[in-house]
Amino acid sequence: MVELMGRPLRALLGRAVMRGVVGRSRPWQAVLALIFLRRLFRLVSRPRPVVLRERLTSGEALEIRHLGAVTQEDGGPATGGA
Repeated sequence: MVELMGRPLRALLGRAVMRGVVGRSRPWQAVLALIFLRRLFRLVSRPRPVVLRERLTSGEALEIRHLGAVTQEDGGPATGGA
């Protein structure tokens, strides 16, 4: 998660930890709480992959469909004329 933070925000985080937690400064504790809430919000709001797990029994088949647009570069059918 640190790689998502810019250099100024990392410096602010370090200062908030030192002055808020170690120095017990209420304003810096509030800054630390805001940074924590921002990181928590980003973690919760990021998109998650769709996963489906289902055991196939003997005789059943699996069909995978892709609903995205297929272009000629992807090896799909040509859409132009002759």
